[in-house]
Amino acid sequence: MALSMAAVVTAQCQWPVPPLPSPLAFQAIPGDRFSNLRRQAIQFVDARQWQGFHFVERKEHGSFQVHCRGVPVLWLENRPEHVLMQTSLDAEQRAPEVLQLWAFLRWQLQPLDYLEQVLIGVPEPVLMDRVLGKLAGGVPDGVRCVKG
Repeated sequence: MALSMAAVVTAQCQWPVPPLPSPLAFQAIPGDRFSNLRRQAIQFVDARQWQGFHFVERKEHGSFQVHCRGVPVLWLENRPEHVLMQTSLDAEQRAPEVLQLWAFLRWQLQPLDYLEQVLIGVPEPVLMDRVLGKLAGGVPDGVRCVKG
């Protein structure tokens, strides 16, 4: 019995359970709340510009992006029907600190449930994209935004 229990624990350590997909769409918010999220993203970038982060304002949907050395790693769109927030598939390797910003912004929003997201056509990276991203290897140091 103890041997089989040890095998289960060992298997879980070697093959961790993949994280559940994170909501990408959130309930619509007023413009002043979105402006507050925008200010928080600008503060994040301003404090980390030396690491290679840049804030990019987008015209469509009043959106913005956070770039790591020219590559978008997080973007937020304030659409009339919902707020859309996404991170790049390689954000964890390219710009691990942006995940802290993502979590902080997400905490302030009310997620739509999975069915609501499907009904409005929110794009979700397919499992194969995630697997291929992991298998492709790490991001070279010269294009990463990390503490130096």
